[in-house]
Amino acid sequence: MLLGTQKEIPPTDTLDTSKSSVSEYDPAQSARARRVVFEEGFLGSLHKPGGNPQIHPHLREQHLAATGGRVFTRFPPEPNGYLHVGHCKAIFVNFGYAAHHDGNCYLRFDDTNPEKEEGRYFDSIIEVVHWLGFEPWKITYSSDYFDELYALAEDLIKRDKAYVCHCSQEQIKADRGEKVTSPKACIHRSRPVEESSTEFRRMRDGHYRPKEAFLRMKQDLSDGNPQMWDLPAYRVLDAPHHRTGPKWKIYPTYDFTHCLVDSFENISHSLCTTEFIASRQSYEWLCDALEVYKPRQSEYGRLNIQGTINSKRKLLQLVEEKYVSGWDDPRLYTVIALRRRGVPPEAILNFVSSLGVSTAASNIQIVRFEQSVRQYLEGSVPRLLMVLRPLKVTLENLPEDYVLMIEKPLHPKVPELGTSIVPFTRTIYIDTDDFRLEDSKDYFRLAPGKTVGLFQAPHPITCTSYVKDATTGQVTEVICRLEHHDTRKPKAFIQWVAEYAPSGSPVRVDETRLFYPLFKSDNPLAAVPDFRVDINSKSIEVIQGAMVEIGFWPLARESMRKALEESRSRIEKMRSPAVTPERLVGKECIRFQGLRVAYFALDKDARVAMLDQPNTATGATQGDYLVLNRIVSLKEDAGKGAL
Repeated sequence: MLLGTQKEIPPTDTLDTSKSSVSEYDPAQSARARRVVFEEGFLGSLHKPGGNPQIHPHLREQHLAATGGRVFTRFPPEPNGYLHVGHCKAIFVNFGYAAHHDGNCYLRFDDTNPEKEEGRYFDSIIEVVHWLGFEPWKITYSSDYFDELYALAEDLIKRDKAYVCHCSQEQIKADRGEKVTSPKACIHRSRPVEESSTEFRRMRDGHYRPKEAFLRMKQDLSDGNPQMWDLPAYRVLDAPHHRTGPKWKIYPTYDFTHCLVDSFENISHSLCTTEFIASRQSYEWLCDALEVYKPRQSEYGRLNIQGTINSKRKLLQLVEEKYVSGWDDPRLYTVIALRRRGVPPEAILNFVSSLGVSTAASNIQIVRFEQSVRQYLEGSVPRLLMVLRPLKVTLENLPEDYVLMIEKPLHPKVPELGTSIVPFTRTIYIDTDDFRLEDSKDYFRLAPGKTVGLFQAPHPITCTSYVKDATTGQVTEVICRLEHHDTRKPKAFIQWVAEYAPSGSPVRVDETRLFYPLFKSDNPLAAVPDFRVDINSKSIEVIQGAMVEIGFWPLARESMRKALEESRSRIEKMRSPAVTPERLVGKECIRFQGLRVAYFALDKDARVAMLDQPNTATGATQGDYLVLNRIVSLKEDAGKGAL
């Protein structure tokens, strides 16, 4: 057997490793961009703590005394579904604005609808916030304040600013004019205060079934804003609450709860998206009606990614009807789906930051999101030799036992990522797309009689012949000559992996999953008769038998070790950790660029014994099952073609 070591790596300027002109991620530039978001534009123009007007001066003084004049924000999700990419903007804005001003941000669950809330959503939301890199100052629940909210509802009735209504929902809509005509007063609007108080307590004590009675705020029917047309404050729900159990038969509405809990928590900046602009008037009305501290609501444009769906109801439909495998199907844009796909949290935050924050909605194409992710990955993940659809190549002028061990960098521009040692032998594999039977002037890879370079290998190869399958006519093997004495620089380099059993080379991938847009159009909700007709039936492609260099195994082990170490370090610094390090680290943290192929991450379906059993040797183990997800593609190469 011939053994050798090759350490002379071809100059990086000859290695078109990514086929992409994407500029690499610059941490310093990213940090500067984030500062600008909070210092200029919409967020830069927000009031200083205490600058929000109050109905009584002492309310401002009490607020400043409680907060010390610091910024207090909150991220208030409803625990009735999984967070999607649009929520990442809300998390970034609320947590980021508070952190930028050395303030605090609550994670507050708006848990006022027990019929739709589930424990898994609470757990997932807490995990997502921490996974994105934020720590809530406190985790609170609207249900923490049910007693206080009930007392204020009683107070509102006593002030003759709320009444119990027994109208049907249809009648209420008709009285409100359904936002088309002017509203008219409910027949119960003028009932005596004591009568409403009695009826409200009967609601509390379970004398009414759902939809038989509502507590409504007595607002201003002459106002042009429908949010001032006697909104419901409490309704009857026959469902136990996940935290309070069967104690309550009535639950406060969002419009009653939100502003008052903001007040209880001394929120200085109540930041939400522009669909709540009309709600600001009722928000302020209720605080003033009860003469409590009034936070200032400010609205920014929401984030939408075209060609995706964020509706919880429609996402549930996709899951239940098996169009997708679950809420974390990598074709979705829920955060858990993006995480499973391998998108790093920092890449998501960089994307959100790059869009800025203003009152205009951000309707962004998928390709722009993917470009931002690609830019982050370009300079931060290792690069491995990989062939997606292997084609055997035999180097006819090498001995059967020839082996050259080549040390190659894991990233030509990031030496800190280290190196990998791979074998080069008589039998190698290239990608099927890198060989053609017919040459052309704009094609620079392998063809009969043509020479091409091999990344990191000492010499180029020239095709001398090939073998076809007698039945299918497909090329099954290419015969080449290693050009030992050719000093000319090849016009192109292609990736390869070698067959060498003693090193376990190559690493064979059981499934490589390539994801494409789930919908065919930019606006699936506009599809007729419904959004499902717009589903792309070819949104996933599963390739079996891809090959990766043996550097994958140490990379996988080191990626998991480093991710767990960083996670433990973060959690040790937290005041009151709500997650474990293991919840923030999964197989998706094993990411790499397959040279000239795409960016990939290990899927949760993969079975890798050495990751689960620390004492297992680095490398493949019987029973392993490798599944890779394509995170994003690389820039397409027009020179590629079929056999």
